[in-house]
Amino acid sequence: MRGDWRLTLVPESLPPPSIVLCVPGIWSSRNELVEAVVRSGSGYMFAGQILMHMPTGQAFELEFHAPDPRMGAAFRAAGPHWRDTPAMDAIGSHASVVYLVGPGGSSGNAEALMLAAAALLNAGGLGVKLESSGVAHSPADWRELCANVHLFSAHRAYVLYITGPQVYSCGMHCLGLRDAIVDNDGTPEAVELLRVFTRYMFTESPTLRAGQTFSADNHAPVYRLNDDPGPDYGDGSLYANPYGCWRLERVSTLSTSKPPGWRAALRRLVS
Repeated sequence: MRGDWRLTLVPESLPPPSIVLCVPGIWSSRNELVEAVVRSGSGYMFAGQILMHMPTGQAFELEFHAPDPRMGAAFRAAGPHWRDTPAMDAIGSHASVVYLVGPGGSSGNAEALMLAAAALLNAGGLGVKLESSGVAHSPADWRELCANVHLFSAHRAYVLYITGPQVYSCGMHCLGLRDAIVDNDGTPEAVELLRVFTRYMFTESPTLRAGQTFSADNHAPVYRLNDDPGPDYGDGSLYANPYGCWRLERVSTLSTSKPPGWRAALRRLVS
């Protein structure tokens, strides 16, 4: 599988991190892919190595590769929620692999890439794997996510949660945001905490600062936000988040004095 894209930790003044989507398909040649995209009537056209959405002018780099014998195993590892399905079985019979590359760093960029990948599915693609976070989606799930971008479905499309001694999110950089990390207390609540917190960041765009506190609801534990570099994925990893990470550190058992009517409340700690 393609693995030579590089992501550098850079200030916001430089280009955003890249998003790379992997789409195995039924095309035996690049010409077959081009013809299938045109026939699908999706509004996308090719210009050299570029896939362009004609109505908006949005353009993405597209690389066409031979079939990869590792692809089935990679999709099963990244998509356990649809591992035992006919859609997953179809990955093993792919005839080629397409990599779609574009800028991340914002919801608009991330959603535009989602729609471009959906156009490839409609032309014979068999699934979508996010090389920038490590999650894979079936064609049906991806189309549903694309149909609901107005409901912030990009968060579900791009972000996943890894458990170990610590629980942390991966993929928020695709949306232009920090990831989050918390110590694993051995309960499912740690994953749900990060899911609520990262979705809150994406849907509400709050101004967050170290020292503020957060809780998932009015009866949940309170956590303090601190800056954290995040997991070390190694040099050049597409998983690395150039925006950093929020570490959530538990400060009390139950939350108190939250503003009414708001599920995820933040407040600055008072010394």
